[in-house]
Parts: sequence; structure tokens; C-alpha cells
Amino acid sequence: MAKPQSAAHRDLAEETDLLRLVGHRNAIAGTTPLEIVQKEFTAHRHHYLAVEENGKAIGLCSRTAINEKLGSRFGFSIYSKRPVRDHMLAHPEIVKVSSKIHDVLNRVFSRPSERFYEDILIIDESKQLVGLVAVDTLIQLQNRMLAEKIKQLEENENALREQKAKLESLTDQLEAANGELARARDDALEGTRLKSEFLANMSHEIRTPMNGIVGMISLMQETELSEEQLHYASTVQKSADSLLNIINDILDFSKIEAGKLEMSAEETPIRELIEETVQILAEAASNKHLEFILDIEADVPDWFSVDPLRYRQVLTNLLGNAIKFTEEGEVTVKIHVVREPSRGHMLRTEVRDSGIGIPREQLARLFQAFIQGDGSTNRKYGGTGLGLAISRKLVTLMDGKLQCESIENVGSNFYFDLPLGKTAPVDFQSQIKQLPAGLRALVVDDHPQVRDVICRNIALMGIMCQTAESGVKCMQLIRQAYQRGEPYDYLFLDLNMPEMDGLEVCRQIALDPELDPLRIVLLTEVGQGSNRKHINVQGVNKSIYKPVCPSDITNALRSLKPDKPAAELFTSKLPPAETPEVIPEFDTLRVLLAEDSVTNQEVAIRILEKLGCEVYLAEDGLQVLDLMRAAEYDCIFMDCQMPRMDGYEATNAIREGFHGIRQKDIYIIAMTAHAMQGDKQKCLRAGMNDYLSKPVTLKRVADALCQYQNARSAIEEA
Repeated sequence: MAKPQSAAHRDLAEETDLLRLVGHRNAIAGTTPLEIVQKEFTAHRHHYLAVEENGKAIGLCSRTAINEKLGSRFGFSIYSKRPVRDHMLAHPEIVKVSSKIHDVLNRVFSRPSERFYEDILIIDESKQLVGLVAVDTLIQLQNRMLAEKIKQLEENENALREQKAKLESLTDQLEAANGELARARDDALEGTRLKSEFLANMSHEIRTPMNGIVGMISLMQETELSEEQLHYASTVQKSADSLLNIINDILDFSKIEAGKLEMSAEETPIRELIEETVQILAEAASNKHLEFILDIEADVPDWFSVDPLRYRQVLTNLLGNAIKFTEEGEVTVKIHVVREPSRGHMLRTEVRDSGIGIPREQLARLFQAFIQGDGSTNRKYGGTGLGLAISRKLVTLMDGKLQCESIENVGSNFYFDLPLGKTAPVDFQSQIKQLPAGLRALVVDDHPQVRDVICRNIALMGIMCQTAESGVKCMQLIRQAYQRGEPYDYLFLDLNMPEMDGLEVCRQIALDPELDPLRIVLLTEVGQGSNRKHINVQGVNKSIYKPVCPSDITNALRSLKPDKPAAELFTSKLPPAETPEVIPEFDTLRVLLAEDSVTNQEVAIRILEKLGCEVYLAEDGLQVLDLMRAAEYDCIFMDCQMPRMDGYEATNAIREGFHGIRQKDIYIIAMTAHAMQGDKQKCLRAGMNDYLSKPVTLKRVADALCQYQNARSAIEEA
């Protein structure tokens, strides 16, 4: 690559300095007579001599000028005795040796033409003579620099010609490639159109005979058939349904590829749509003995703008895959609201399973058409491999993105987010007002997630809720609650549990007439509730299928609504001589409640508010510290097990005055589900003042507040 036009010129000038150009240093004093000067010229054969005065250069004289002064046809001039200072050249060039070559060249070659061929005096910083430089030498240097510049310009010009030729060649190649791409694009579009047209025609042609097959099978099943014939007909029916599903998938995929599939968004009752979809697939999960869970969180709106047909299609596909690829464990549908920094609030739909999972190397191509996790010919699970590809494209058309997280042999989580827009939140307060205050419920199921989901939905109705993991524990809690005078109003009871199942629990309750007010809601799987007469004998008031939907819970609570809580009925049955224990009155206290469980939050808040307290909620220890820095409180009810920072760590931070906390000695009441020997001592050692084991009751919370007030009074009196 040639250098820029001025590069060589600049390099040559920078490498050269005036000292290298000095030709000679001959000088003569300014007082020297002209005859002596003439002899000097003759001896040195110079054309110019420097003239000095007190060691410093003051000018320049030339041989020609001296000869003109001294020589004439009449002999010596009368001025021959005059000193040389009177006969110097006018305005000689005197240049410091430190001057830059560029500046010297510009200075010399910009002089008038009559002074052009004079030599130059070179002096140092103290004006002492360094020597003389002939103008001819400077002319040679300038010529070399010009030659280098011309050479560089020629090289640059040649390089530009080569680059221009290459660019023209690349332009020709690009135009040719663009032409080929345009032809390939047109061919691809035409191929897609023809393929879509072919698939649509084939779908129509296949559906016509399939309609006859399905219709005749349904008619045949209505006739009198033997058990063997009915089995054959059912098998054909299932095969026909599977074939229709494959045809639908292929047709949808062809429409999407052709860009002919359009979304039709409308205001949709999203909770109802989700419940209907999971109920359709409940039987498939029940047949494999899977725990099927529906978890719709409280922040999910009732109405949502979406294409209901396509949303149902995506959810059905994800659920069908989850059930198909899960042999044991659970399948969970979770609907909740998330916030993305760039897009705002989104409705997230998750389908989790504990199935076979997907290998890491196959995740990247999972959503490609005709691709399956197991693509071998002898694979265990069937299918076209179009379902996930179609689902992702449908979600994309709905302005979302379908994603997957999976661990092989552990399970998978498919989820997609859709823009929430402006939707009104669910009005739970109006639902709470439809039920009497003070109701209590017990949820019994051997699966912890099922218990948690049902209990959260019950708490949203303003009902205090507790849970039990077995039939044995259920009976213990029921009897303990009865002995405390706080009997339950509702019992949500799983039918299938180890050791003691739901029916056995119902039998034991039926044997105790004092438990008559207890309303039992039996949780069954599809196909297990056929013998309703047998179940009703056991005192079951209502049965609902799993997965338990929020609307099922709400309808059960409303339909079995008592006029008064069982606790009030229990109090009215007590003998007149027995006076119920009076709950003491308290001054209005500012209480900080630290609790991460939504259900336990509802219970504790309602109890504390009933006791006249102002309640402030923190969901973990870090939020406790933030609230402690911002305001002051009378006491803290501290849950011990919380995410991010538990109760023990939070108590320790408070006692140490962590980052500006002022109330280091605030009264802290531990609230924990641990009730083993030594748990109370552990809380006290951590710095807490009192201890309550869960489940908490109105009476026990009141006693704890009395303890606090007594302790505060003792401190004030001291």
C-alpha cells in the first residue's frame, strides 16, 4: 500500500536538518579592507564570504561585488581602503541552525528573484556563525522532495485504480448474487404457495372420507355391541381422532408458513378459558395417576385480550406433551403476572412437568418443524414433531415468545409471556363480603403444592386456612380445634392418600355427631367419583375433580356457606355456667408482621386487626430491615423460615443496629411451624423475646400481646 501523498515529503524533511547542509564556514571581519577580502576570495575560491562583527555574523559579501568595487580600467578604485562592512549584500538571509527545513525552504524560495541565488548564513542561538549553505544545495533538496512526492502520487493513483477495479468486480458479483437470491426467493415463495395449496387440498380430500369413518363409528357405538366389538370401535375412534389431529397440525403449519394465519384478539375470560382447557386433559393425567395442579395466582385478571382459540391451542399442546412425556410425579399449570423492564407487565403461562426432560444438546433445535427429543424410528412416544413449532409461531404472532427450560430425567418447564395491557384486577373484596366473617377451613392432601394452591385460594375469600399432609394429621387437627373451641367450617379432603384415605376420614367424622357442622369437599380424580351414593353416605357435601380450579373452590365455599361460623355455634352449645374467656382489649399497637406465606399472612393480619392492631407486612427479613429503618413499631411477629433472610438473621441484624436501625431493643415474638423441644430456646438465644408455634389462634396471639404490654410496663416503671 502506497503512503499518503505527503508522507515521503514529510519523512525526507524530518530526516534532514540545516547542520547537514552547511557547506563552509569562511568568514571575515567587518573592518577588513576590500583588497584583503579580494585576496581571501582568491585563496578560497568562494563566491560568498560571511562578515562578522565581534564574533557574530552581520552579513554576506560576494566575490562579484568586491571585484566591481576594486577593479576598473583606470586601476584601483578610490574606495579601495573602505572596510568590507560598507560593501555587504543588502538583506542577506540569516537563519538559525535550529530552524525547520520546511520553514527555511518556504523562506528562501519566497524571496524576490533578484536575491534568489544568494547563499544563506547559518547561526546558532547566540548568533555565532555556524557556516554557509548554498542555495543550489537547497534547490537540490527541494527537487528530491518534489520527486518523492510525485512518486508517491503516482503510486497512490495506481493503488486507487486497482481498488476501483476490485470494487467494480465485487459490484458485478454482488449484482449477480442479488439476482440469484431474488430468483431463489421467488422460487421459495412459489414452492411454499404450492405446498400450502397441496396440503390444503390433501386435508380436504382426507377429511371427506374421515368424516364418514368418524360418523359411522359414532353411530355404530350407539348400537348393541359386544364388549369386544365396543373395544374395537373405541380403538378405531381414538385412531381417527389422532389422524385428525395430525391433519390439523400439518394444515396449521402450512398456513403459518404461507403467512395466511391471522390472529383475532378479543376480550376473553382468561381464567375460565384456562380452567376449561385443563379440565379437558384431566382424564389423560388421571389415567397415568399423575398429580395435575392448576395454580392461577391472585394477580391474574378475569378478562384478557387474546385470540382464545390459539391460546387454547398452545396451552393444550404444551399440556398434552407434558402428560405424554411424564410417567410419574406431577404436571403443573401456573398462571401469573411478571414484569419485564422493556415491555411492562406480562401474563406468563407455565407448564411444568416431572417427566423425562430434554437433553441440553437438543434444546436449541426443539422448536424446529418435524423435530422431536427422540427422533429415532423405535422411539417410545409418537407424534409429528410439529406441535412445538406451531405453538412457538402462534405465540410469536400473539406478540410473545415460547421458551423452554429442561433437565434430562428431572423435568421441563415451557412458558410464554403475552402483553397484559390495561386490565382490571380481580375484586376479591366483593367475594369476601358474600361469606360470614370468622370462617375456618382445613385442607388435607399428601401433595404439598396442592395444599398450598387450595389454601391460597381459600384465604383470598377471607377464610382462615390450615393444612395437613395426611388423614391421621387431619383427625388430630380437627379434634384439637374442637377442644379449643375453634372448630373448622370447611374440610377440603383428598380422596387418595396413603395410610388413611379420604373415605376413612369421612367415616371417622361421621361417627362423631359433634362434628356435624363440618362441611366436607372431597377432591377426586376424573373417573373416581362415579359411585356418588357411596361417597354421600360418608357425609361428603360436595366433590370436585382435580386439578382443582379457583372457580370450583369459590363455588364450593358459596354453595356450602353457613349462616354462622361453627365457632359461634359451638359457643352457644356450652353450658350456661361456663363463661367463655374474654379476650383482653389493647391499645392501638403498630405491629410489624414478617411472613412469606400468603395464607399465613391472611390469618395473622385478620387476627391482629381484630385485636385492634395496625399491621405492616414484610415478606422476608430484608424487608423487615427496610421497614425498621423507615419507621418505628411497637413489636414484631417474626416468622423464622423466610427466603433471602430468615427470622434468626433478621433478629440478629436488628439487635446489632444494622445500617441505621434505631429500635435495637424492639419486642420480637417468634412465629414458627417448628414445635419440637428446644425450638423455643433456639428463638430466645437468637434474641427474640417470646415464642408462638403455628398454627396461631386469636387467644394465643392475644396472650403474646399481653406479655409484651406487661414487659413494656415493667420497663417504664423501672
